[in-house]
Amino acid sequence: MAVRLRALLVLASAALLASCGASAPGLRAAEYLDESTGATLTRVGEPLVLASDDPARAANARDYVYAAPFAVSQAGSRSWWLWLGVWSTIDRGVSPGGEQGQPDVSSVMLVVDGEPMELGMDTRAESIPGVARLPYAAPVATARNVLLPLSRTQVSRLSRAASISIRTEMVDRSSVQFETWAGSAGWADFAALAVADPRAAP
Repeated sequence: MAVRLRALLVLASAALLASCGASAPGLRAAEYLDESTGATLTRVGEPLVLASDDPARAANARDYVYAAPFAVSQAGSRSWWLWLGVWSTIDRGVSPGGEQGQPDVSSVMLVVDGEPMELGMDTRAESIPGVARLPYAAPVATARNVLLPLSRTQVSRLSRAASISIRTEMVDRSSVQFETWAGSAGWADFAALAVADPRAAP
């Protein structure tokens, strides 16, 4: 009887460990080395997908923003970034925005638990020191990458947020409100990124 009980406990423990291992990759931030630069990048499992419907134009006409944070550690310094992959299924005709005709983004605001968080487009980067290849990619070749620096305080605030949406202002002075797309990954991944750095604010 004792042997059977011990065997059952071993099996239960193994099952618990297996279930933890199966769920962990989606909850933890993952680190990898950029071999060409020697920098360590920390990224979350999947970008958050946000969308803005425009049914007046056509059925299933949407603008999309893929959003994900990442951190770069190099030579003892650490920086946080927000990657946005902006694209659209809406054909607006020929414009500087690209094949689908989406205007360029002039400003980005995160709405965090109902409160605005301005992100400075004047500090956006075309490339980031220590990053030879971006850790995320939008699903279409016509998407435009936007790289915005985040402060440690902003990362910590995002990690505690219950809801986040994105509002973009375009160069043609139009604005688009993006809400989380059904089935998308959660903003809880920001918490994993914050926890990945022991110096992050509580």
